[in-house]
Amino acid sequence: MEAIIKFLNDRFMPFAGKLAEQRHLKALREGIVAVMPLLLIGSLFLIIAYPPIESLDKAIEPFRNDLLKVSRATFGIMALAASFSIAYSLAASYRLDSLASGIISISAFLLSVPAAKDGGLATEWLGSKGLFVAMVLALLAVEIQRTFMNKNFFIKMPSEVPPFVSRSFAALLPGFAMLFLVWIINILLLRITNLTLPEAINNVLGIPIMNLGSSLPATLIAIIVIQLLWCVGIQGADIVAVFLGPVWLSLSEQNAAAKAAGEILPNIISNQFIYIFVFVGGAGATFALALLLLFNVKSSQLKAIGKAGIWPTLFNVNEPITFGMPIIMNPIMFIPFILAPLVAAIITYMAMAMNIVARPYAIVPWTTPALISGFLTTGDWKAIVLQLVNLAATGIVYYPFLKVWDRMKLEEESKK
Repeated sequence: MEAIIKFLNDRFMPFAGKLAEQRHLKALREGIVAVMPLLLIGSLFLIIAYPPIESLDKAIEPFRNDLLKVSRATFGIMALAASFSIAYSLAASYRLDSLASGIISISAFLLSVPAAKDGGLATEWLGSKGLFVAMVLALLAVEIQRTFMNKNFFIKMPSEVPPFVSRSFAALLPGFAMLFLVWIINILLLRITNLTLPEAINNVLGIPIMNLGSSLPATLIAIIVIQLLWCVGIQGADIVAVFLGPVWLSLSEQNAAAKAAGEILPNIISNQFIYIFVFVGGAGATFALALLLLFNVKSSQLKAIGKAGIWPTLFNVNEPITFGMPIIMNPIMFIPFILAPLVAAIITYMAMAMNIVARPYAIVPWTTPALISGFLTTGDWKAIVLQLVNLAATGIVYYPFLKVWDRMKLEEESKK
């Protein structure tokens, strides 16, 4: 155990810390998070459009298309919004003109979008389909702008000119360079490969990553990484979300679009799969642990942590428990902290793969309490039962390890 702790402290923690602070990864993370309010609003209208009660469903039916317009206007511009927010965040980290960066990024993204049959934009690229394209072009737009600024290759206006006008002229050359680059690459790709730039990026990055991210093995590996990072006190979900967050959100958007179209939901793995059914009580699926701390320990210290942590954990905020027990840097609690969410993921995947429980389509706030969240995100009462089963299973995983820790804390307290 000491060797594991030493490795985590000396090697894993410094590497993970640097990764968490890498500016491009932070920009991707912050940019995707900025889109979440849109998706939550769209999900709310999607839930209203398809109420899980038959009598309400019939009453809502005449208004369904009007309600779904909001869902399409939010989920349907996910990539467009991310294009702006990612560029804005990265430019801010470089102390560049964030607004100009966001506008250039959006313009480049729209320029790259293939034309529809009627000559307009193919709007399906504005949603989840174009998310990886938006990410790549947003980062590229800011890096081009930074290069121009560092080389002093921009139009400088006299000091008498208002700052907002000066900033507009300063963005002209990098903006032109970015748009020209996207335009010429698009033309060359189309002539040589018969693919547009978004199609090429999706073939190289988007489709392989989506296929990987939607698989159970990759999801289990992601959960292990999240838990290992938490074991050394680093917000694991924030780091993993940079790589798989866009995938999970895209899969969620595909389910939402299928629900709105009255089609079969295609994906089991999604944003809701992870945060609603696996991480019940927060990272490590600690709501079951909070209940055990409240009702099944003898140590007065652990009982106090259970009383302090039960209510935050109900809303998936588990820092009072992870730092209070502690689970962080605690080799005894490492094992169940990693195993519990893995067990919950496998149970959930099997239940949805066998169509015992409906697949999630609506995104709800991550602080929504268990049982309520499962029902809202699927519209299926059996999702409540699934969350209860996960709660029992994760409790079984935690129980023997907690009893060992409880006995050790009791011995410590008896010596005082």
